[in-house]
Amino acid sequence: MYGADGKRSNTRELRYKKKLEDERHKLVMECSKVNPMYRPPQDYRRPNRTSDKVYVPYKEFPEVNFIGQLLGPRGNSLKNMESQSGAKISIRGKGSIKEGKGRPQDLDAPGMDEELHCLVTADSEEKVAKAITFINAIIETVRRLSCLE
Repeated sequence: MYGADGKRSNTRELRYKKKLEDERHKLVMECSKVNPMYRPPQDYRRPNRTSDKVYVPYKEFPEVNFIGQLLGPRGNSLKNMESQSGAKISIRGKGSIKEGKGRPQDLDAPGMDEELHCLVTADSEEKVAKAITFINAIIETVRRLSCLE
């Protein structure tokens, strides 16, 4: 992977450093749960947000409108999932913006060159996991209904 400046952004050293930082964060969180009086080290910075992607199987089921099912009427289903989980859910990738509806800068947005997916971001892994279970439940329901037809 390469950044906007053309430099490589996923070298072995950076991946290993991220892995160690993630492990350190997990250990600090466990310590703070066990001992409420625990104070993390002074050089510890809490990560801002965690994120994960859930890819939508639109190629397997081309007749199904997954975006419409995830959004719901007037976006209510997506809003409910966000409020119940506490995470932000964004639908991104090819086909997430209708032809002619998007502004020119939307086409250059990050993730637009990838497959259709939901980007879930939150400040904790639990919130991300809860939102992913909601998204997977909708996808499985739509899969089952399309297989019955």
